[in-house]
Amino acid sequence: MEANGGEGLGDGGDHAQANGVGNGLADHAPANGVGHALANGGGHGLANQALANGGGHALANGLANQALANGGDQVPAMEEGGAVGNGGLNHGQVMLVPNGVVPAAQAVAEVHPALYRTFFYLPAQEIARCRRVCRLWSNVTGSEDFRRDHREHHSRTPMPLFYFEDPDRIRIHLRAVDIRDREPRPVFRFTRPRNHEVFRIHGSCAGILLLSSGIRLYACNPCTRRWAHLPALHVDHDIIGFYVTGVYHGYFRCHVLYHDRKESDCAYWIFTITGAAALPRTCIGRPGADDDELGLDLVLARGILSSHKIPPVFVANVLHWLPQAGRDNINVLTFDTYLRAFAMIPPPTTRASNGEDVPVVGGQLFGIDERLAMTVISHATARVDVWVRCNVGRSWYRRYLIRLPVDVISINEGYDEHGGGLTAGVFAVNQDRNGLVQCPRVLLQCDALGAVLKRYRRSDDRTFLARHTIEESLLLHPSILPMQDTDAVGGHPPFFQNQ
Repeated sequence: MEANGGEGLGDGGDHAQANGVGNGLADHAPANGVGHALANGGGHGLANQALANGGGHALANGLANQALANGGDQVPAMEEGGAVGNGGLNHGQVMLVPNGVVPAAQAVAEVHPALYRTFFYLPAQEIARCRRVCRLWSNVTGSEDFRRDHREHHSRTPMPLFYFEDPDRIRIHLRAVDIRDREPRPVFRFTRPRNHEVFRIHGSCAGILLLSSGIRLYACNPCTRRWAHLPALHVDHDIIGFYVTGVYHGYFRCHVLYHDRKESDCAYWIFTITGAAALPRTCIGRPGADDDELGLDLVLARGILSSHKIPPVFVANVLHWLPQAGRDNINVLTFDTYLRAFAMIPPPTTRASNGEDVPVVGGQLFGIDERLAMTVISHATARVDVWVRCNVGRSWYRRYLIRLPVDVISINEGYDEHGGGLTAGVFAVNQDRNGLVQCPRVLLQCDALGAVLKRYRRSDDRTFLARHTIEESLLLHPSILPMQDTDAVGGHPPFFQNQ
């Protein structure tokens, strides 16, 4: 989706993607704004039949019996006192209000459940196209109820972020990998400012990215293209976490966790955005350090690496950081976002030849079914062991193995036979036990048996794993993200500027 020269995961508003780019879309945009019919009542892709422009919009296969009789751009019959289509909705179920929002989208879910649920499976990019089919579709997909339901569905499948960078390091294309569809979805595309400001991703949660460009810090939802300008916390401090609270309790809040840069006496702070203004910054010191069995206070005093270098993973309302051996810490550091307290948990161990248990060196943390998982990468044999921590007993066990395609990685300059073995970056995902392998100019998607499922490349651009993930969310959060893409002026934010 392009608007003002940039592109995003989806519009979330009134900007429809006209070039057909996206998951399952053709390379041309038909007159009715949707390239294909919805298939089988579900699935990510769109079927191969185009919707008739102005005809009876029967959804393919699973929805064939629920055709809308009024056609693409016509006003639904309910405005003339009738029902929509074939025994469709009547006045008592859905009303059209002046701002075009359906106050009770649940009525659509009850009368057309297959239609309503099919929309869940579509990415945000295609939802924007569906809004141009007819007023009914526009009203349903624009309602707050649908936005919440769509976000709940897509929150279960976060997408890894990566980006292409041209050889001159001027133009950046940020992408999200849809693991199951094996499609790269556009997030942002922009040109660095002339002073080559550094672009960094500091965090991602609930569809909102925490980004910085030079000395400016932003919170932004690529799907809705809404954003906020935040205080420059990253200039004199290290941002180490970004999380939300109250997602399901009606008081949505974003929080930035950071600490100062004192060499051996770091204090920790929380910056919270809620309502129409930011709450005062709260200094929490080093909470949890009283329980010093594992040397927690010393670890906290030395600080935590910035989240743009080693991002934490958010599992069961707790932030988790990889052990940082360079800072004399071999344990997983945690922060309970409700108790606002740090703690440490021991990593997995393996039995050495002398019979002693030796802590493993983790490569990445991620979540599997609300449980913490850790990858252990063998660079010599190009294999990845995935360990999972039990909720009961707090022990770790080896859950599965990912074998990496050494031959393909070697051809793409990601494996050194005469040196340390694997040099490519590896990012494991919980969907289908796949892994992403970052080679200099291509990103490989592999299954657990080492088969290459997809190659992501762009001419001679270099590829970089961002090591963050993103969830698609159509929720607007106007009080937290008050600005729209049209409010971007003077080169800031850079990802909404004309190119």
